[in-house]
Amino acid sequence: MDVRSPGGRVLWPVLLAVALGVLLVVVVPPGQPYDEPAHHANVVHYAEHHRMPVLGEPGVTYEGQMGPGYYVPAAILMRITGTTHDAHAGLLVLRLAGLLLIPVLGWMTYRLAVGLGASTRLAALAAALMVLNPSVLAISASVQNDLLCITVAAVAALVCLRALRPDARARTSLAAGALIGLAVLVKVFAGGLLVGFVAASLVAVGQPWRVRWTRAGVAVAAMAGVSGWWFLRNLRLYGGLTGAAGTEVAGATFPPLAFDGVGSLLRWGRSLISYGFAPTEYYRNAFDAPFVIKGAAVLMTVTLVALVGWRVLARRDAVRAVVSREPRVVLALVSVLVLVGVYAVAAWTVQSIAPRLMFVAAPLALGLLARTGADRGTALRLGLVLLGLFVLVDIWLLVQLAEVVDDPALFPWGGAAVTTAR
Repeated sequence: MDVRSPGGRVLWPVLLAVALGVLLVVVVPPGQPYDEPAHHANVVHYAEHHRMPVLGEPGVTYEGQMGPGYYVPAAILMRITGTTHDAHAGLLVLRLAGLLLIPVLGWMTYRLAVGLGASTRLAALAAALMVLNPSVLAISASVQNDLLCITVAAVAALVCLRALRPDARARTSLAAGALIGLAVLVKVFAGGLLVGFVAASLVAVGQPWRVRWTRAGVAVAAMAGVSGWWFLRNLRLYGGLTGAAGTEVAGATFPPLAFDGVGSLLRWGRSLISYGFAPTEYYRNAFDAPFVIKGAAVLMTVTLVALVGWRVLARRDAVRAVVSREPRVVLALVSVLVLVGVYAVAAWTVQSIAPRLMFVAAPLALGLLARTGADRGTALRLGLVLLGLFVLVDIWLLVQLAEVVDDPALFPWGGAAVTTAR
């Protein structure tokens, strides 16, 4: 395949990401990624009992609160490969299976960026940034439900874009809502996409109100039909819609972030930057990033925020015009803002949740950034610098993780997996 073609530009970063992912699978000690032992135990429960776990039952971990979207196919894979009762073999199978999602995620990110109006070159760069991000690679090479949620949500977002076309039929909205519902069954956080789709449907200038309301209503009904039963189950069992209230019964507590002045905000900011560039926290802080990586991560974060802020302020009229006329931009913008906003509010008021949840918004956010750039402008140069930084950090992570000693307390029993820092 020609590397200069759109497919070639996406293929090579994907192949590199898969290769790096395989190396991570091999070198990362079992259970070193946060929550991996609990996720693995949840898969084993599904494989052995053929039903959803109930928080408070013997052997059920705090991840029992999660929907079945990831655990059902993972348990089937364990049964097929005969690794249900072989902890380390089962872990290896599930880790390798996660890497199969990398090509799908890369291609979906590319299609979303093109669908939002980006050039093919910048769309391919967006896809490369997505799959080669160090945290995304770390997630891909471990046992968890995040990557499946991110990928299904990206597929759902692409179908949402198609459902917003003037000639789209109701069945496309039905498919969009159903896919969002499926992503919610993997991880409830993906529900923010529905808010973006409803908002985009209602602002579709030039389309009859009946069409707008029908489109939104069909999607809401489809999502409720796919995932509504899970919310009702949680309400009956735990007295809450998400099941988070039952985690204490399983022996785990994740209190919200505590505000104790500017220092707490700085610590939160460091955590966000860490997950964005060098996921040392994801590996239980077994090692620390050197100053040069920390400095580069902070510099890139400040530069990206400044660039986005400058573009918005300098082109306020253009931004308002685009948003008012393009439902697809409304879909992406509202979805990203809702997902980021819900995470921030939940982390400070409900439960200390990992910043990696916001990666659900990453494909759409990268698509928006790609749309605002030019093929030979600042956005392209900055994106290439960021991509180079990602690859260097990926290699650095591999070197560091190869030196981490296995901790038998982490896996397969997972006795040290329940912590308040995630």
